[in-house]
Amino acid sequence: MKIEATTPGPSPWYLRAPRARISTPEGSWAWEFYDGSPLSGLSRLLSPQGETVLFVDFNCYVQPLSGGRLLVWYETGRQIVFTIFDLVALIPFKDHLKIAAEIRTLRKRIWFQGWSPRIYDVPTALCEGTHAISPPAEFADLPELLVLADFGSMETVSNHWDKIYRAIFAFDFKSRQVTVLPQKWFNEGKYDFGYQWITRVQREPRTGQIVGEGIRLGNFLLDPSGTQVQEWLHQDIFYHPEQRLP
Repeated sequence: MKIEATTPGPSPWYLRAPRARISTPEGSWAWEFYDGSPLSGLSRLLSPQGETVLFVDFNCYVQPLSGGRLLVWYETGRQIVFTIFDLVALIPFKDHLKIAAEIRTLRKRIWFQGWSPRIYDVPTALCEGTHAISPPAEFADLPELLVLADFGSMETVSNHWDKIYRAIFAFDFKSRQVTVLPQKWFNEGKYDFGYQWITRVQREPRTGQIVGEGIRLGNFLLDPSGTQVQEWLHQDIFYHPEQRLP
């Protein structure tokens, strides 16, 4: 039982694999990266003609859609921001190095120019359970989307080295609802939150249970509640000099 290679993970790491290339009738779209300081962490999408059309910074998730569309989402503050692009509508940048430097200075998460995309912001100060949402019509045909983000009231939302509030937000856009699944095994566990984190999750087609993976955690299968680990498929035992003791 493994996570599919095409399941999105945070940029730039999960955009480096060949699977991250995007194929459309217009050709192949590929990612390139700025590995040297001060632009390290930025990724740029190249059109089939080799022109830069989109920038994403650290911890953005990218999902190709049908019809030459692209979905990008990221967590910022107390919300998840979704953006759907039509790839062919993006206008190329002439000087990608200049734009990349501006993006880093302005601390923008994504940057593009051209036709207006569909943007949907979802507040994440939600409690455990299912909640109604009001997505734009363009989101109605999307399959279930599992998104990692902080959850809970504003009073408890601040993450610290000894406390964290991570959850899986299971978006059902067709039914116009989202289910918040707190990751209790992680939030209440003795983990070093500055060095260990969950990176991506997906629904296992046969059972409907969620499998996931994390940095310095390993691969895991969640129980039917989606909040506790039922089985470690591969555990990466991590010890850090400053790791908390029981």
